Amino acid sequence: MRSITEHLAAVLDLASPGEPVAVSPVNARGLVLADDAVATLSVPPFSNSAMDGFLVRSADLTGTGPWTLPVVADVPAGGVATGVPAGGAVRIMTGAPVGEDHDGLRVIPVEDTDVPGGPHPLPESVTVRSVRPERRHIRALGENISPGEVVVPAGTRVDPGAVAALISAGAARVTAFPRPRVAVLSSGSELVEPGIRPGPGQLPDSNRPMLAALFAEQGIEVTEVHSGDRPLDFRAVLDRLCATHDLVVTTGGVSEGAFDVVREATSGEGMWFGSVAQRPGSPQGLGVRGSAVLMCLPGNPVAAFVSWCLYVPPLLAALSGTPPGRGLWERAHVRALLAEGASLPVSPDRAFLAPVHLDWSGGRPVAAPFNRRSTGSHLVASLAGTDGIAVVEPGTGRTGPGDTVGVLLRRA
Repeated sequence: MRSITEHLAAVLDLASPGEPVAVSPVNARGLVLADDAVATLSVPPFSNSAMDGFLVRSADLTGTGPWTLPVVADVPAGGVATGVPAGGAVRIMTGAPVGEDHDGLRVIPVEDTDVPGGPHPLPESVTVRSVRPERRHIRALGENISPGEVVVPAGTRVDPGAVAALISAGAARVTAFPRPRVAVLSSGSELVEPGIRPGPGQLPDSNRPMLAALFAEQGIEVTEVHSGDRPLDFRAVLDRLCATHDLVVTTGGVSEGAFDVVREATSGEGMWFGSVAQRPGSPQGLGVRGSAVLMCLPGNPVAAFVSWCLYVPPLLAALSGTPPGRGLWERAHVRALLAEGASLPVSPDRAFLAPVHLDWSGGRPVAAPFNRRSTGSHLVASLAGTDGIAVVEPGTGRTGPGDTVGVLLRRA
């Protein structure tokens, strides 16, 4: 059997991102930059006030206060910088320009004066009650970044903060890897569409929409297709999907059964089928078909769910252009206590994987298995509200209430 780590490595070995594209920062949300994004604007773009208050000359505030100065001008945000005469003050708002020749100037916050805050007519004078010598309250031009500097490096996923940084630094276009095109293919003549009442021997097709929902949480919309158990029909559908997608995920048909169509339709075509040292989800399939990575997950719903959580997010990251080197436990995980009344099976040669709910109310997380009566991989009705996957490593001792277990978070 492959270990989980070995299988994850085999999965990632097949991944290569698509050709980079040029997009605006807004359209780059969730994408990984292929090249460094370089600033064309300074941040801040001009020297400005960090406070609502009064711009004065430090030389006019010597000795012991208070100091009373005439107010000669008003500079709102979006206004034009005004010179400050010796012995005078300028009322200024947060973000308003102070001018680039601001040596010797400082902003006195309005709360350190006798002028009330809020909208009021320009006062004739202001009395400065106190001075904070360590703070000038002036944001200098280019204090954060200057033109020509890297604002967001290659390999960074563009999150909301990166969007703001790129726009503020004047990066009108960035080069990023495209989102992978993904299809989910369920197989089995016994499956019926969601919402249709099953007949004798039939089951609702829950795996396909479940996996589509997991992909949607990652920002990936998928093509959903169902195929029956006829190998020629299945192969035709699979080839069509693999020619137009970067990743195709199947569920079911990967074990040793007489009607395991996925394995029958693809064996001998560069595919690997075998066992991974995990429970549930031991039977797995993996390979490349057409232009797609083909990942074949087991058909039992809980086995498909935990297998997706283990292997698909790292694969999506690699297909999206994230630099290599992120192993299984380098992803977000926590150490949690098993809840009262809970226990998890142990095995000498394979990891046990249990969907769990996490309770954070006591400070340290407490993990409750998704079903306390059984750990069967068919218990799909207990998956709601799963926060993560508890991983009991092979050879681990007793795992009962109060014991510590590693939990791989479902959403980082």
